[in-house]
Amino acid sequence: MKNTSWLNCSISILFGIIVWVFFGIFYRHHLHYQEEIQLFLTTSNYFFETLTYPGGLAVYFSRLFTQFFIDSFAGALCIALLLIALQQLVWRVSIGQVQSKSKKSNYYLLSCIPSIVYACALMDENFLLTALIALIFALMAVLLYNQIKSQKVRYVYLLLMIPLLYWLTGSVCIVFGMIVLLKEWTEKEKSNQLILSILSVSAIVIYILSVLIAKICIVQYPVARLWLAGEYYRFPGVFPVILLSILLSVILIPVLFKYLPEKSSRKSRLFIGGIQLILIVLLAGWGLKAFADWGKEEVLAYDYFARMKKWNSIINIADKKTPNGPLSVATLNLALAQKNYLPEYMFHYIQNGPEGLLPNFQKEYIMDMMVGEIYYHLGLINTAQRFAFEGMEAIPGYQKSVRSIRRLAETNLINGQYEVAAKYLSILEHTLFYRQWAKETSTYLYNEEKINAHPEWGVLRQFRPKEDFLFSEQEKDMMMGILYQHHPENRMAYEYLLAYTLLKKDLPHFFDYYHLEKRVPEEAPESYREALAFIWGQTNFNPEMRPAGIDDRTVIALKSFSEAYRKNKDSEKLLYKQYGKTYWYYLVFKYN
Repeated sequence: MKNTSWLNCSISILFGIIVWVFFGIFYRHHLHYQEEIQLFLTTSNYFFETLTYPGGLAVYFSRLFTQFFIDSFAGALCIALLLIALQQLVWRVSIGQVQSKSKKSNYYLLSCIPSIVYACALMDENFLLTALIALIFALMAVLLYNQIKSQKVRYVYLLLMIPLLYWLTGSVCIVFGMIVLLKEWTEKEKSNQLILSILSVSAIVIYILSVLIAKICIVQYPVARLWLAGEYYRFPGVFPVILLSILLSVILIPVLFKYLPEKSSRKSRLFIGGIQLILIVLLAGWGLKAFADWGKEEVLAYDYFARMKKWNSIINIADKKTPNGPLSVATLNLALAQKNYLPEYMFHYIQNGPEGLLPNFQKEYIMDMMVGEIYYHLGLINTAQRFAFEGMEAIPGYQKSVRSIRRLAETNLINGQYEVAAKYLSILEHTLFYRQWAKETSTYLYNEEKINAHPEWGVLRQFRPKEDFLFSEQEKDMMMGILYQHHPENRMAYEYLLAYTLLKKDLPHFFDYYHLEKRVPEEAPESYREALAFIWGQTNFNPEMRPAGIDDRTVIALKSFSEAYRKNKDSEKLLYKQYGKTYWYYLVFKYN
């Protein structure tokens, strides 16, 4: 018995370690993403406000744990501990259904199934911790029910707990009712069937009444949302199939335990354990294949490092695997610009047109937040502010974003809108992980000298345009030109201006904008040299029209490229090996 208990404990710990490592290392940026698009406040008003709708307590604890996702190891530890808690509760509820608990310990691995499936569900960044916490509360209520000796008291407890759990945890309260009723029905030799029938009908009626009363209390909520109350998924009204499978497994596993055969021989125990292990491995493998989105994890990694201003980390990711999505490419270009590498190494990576430099506004929360980072660092503070605000307002479920609120505090501080900045900072002062930053930032309010001396805010305050102009998605080069002419020290604006024309293959404007720089270097950066050489080539390399900044080596390489292309115009793959990192290759083969 002791050996069995030790083995079962080891299984739970091993499961927790696997979950911790997976989410803490390999899938960590999904956690960062979830943390940045919610706002958890430590105030009593926030707590009571959250409890004013069904499922509020589970939602509150879900957000409380999610705020720790700012650190992937802490967030992964929270997930691991919660999943272990669910597994342990499923186990204890299951063995509470049987008399001979020691012999049923051979089926311990079955209690891991709901936790494994939930771990797979959490690979979807829109799947929240709420249902997991709600299940923990529901199973704790079942354990308490099992401790009640009096049958009448148990029945009263059941009928009272359904509406209470409905309000605290949402529709997951059905799990509590189903487990309890199935337990009573499977022990019908001890109970009167008529009484159980009345009890079952009463439980259903009480659940329906709970929903109707909630509708009376919360008029603005659609009835459909109240039938399936609880923010279990980021998009309101969506109840994923995998969540239904988790709930069914939690309900059925305790019933299954009652009828599983008791095996005592060592051979039979090994066989049973092996079957369960294979089932769990197959289940975990299916979950990884079905729910793990490694492409999105990569995009979220770019976003996280941009948010944290870890530009070298972004470039390191791109060096290992060249990004090809607009958001990833745009973030990489931002990192290159921040490290002063953009003109030199821009076309060493895949470029997919102007959208890979300055993506268009789409009112989609994570995309607008990522694009807003670019405009912020360019000095278009009002545009960055609009993207932050609109991105936050687009978050499903009317959630607020701690990331957006921090950016709104910064943009208003830079613009000198101190009262508005103070409002956002006062919100962040009631968070756990942003309190210190908010208090420090508050010292900049109404202090012009201190703001101007700040290494980031002071510079951006100088770069931002002082006069109003119309933001146009179709004339981004004009906006970059306005930025640069307003403050010629804004090198990033100049580089983005030229990069935008190169990506649009607008070489006449590139040539004009290139000469906005009064001091033309003896040798221009690589992408500029290649574009200038191509422009010069259109004049048959007329010596009198040779642009400044190009060298003979670049001209020779262009002639070689032109010759190879003339021989075989369908030689895209062949030419990539030698010329894939040149602007000429992009000009001929990309972004048509």
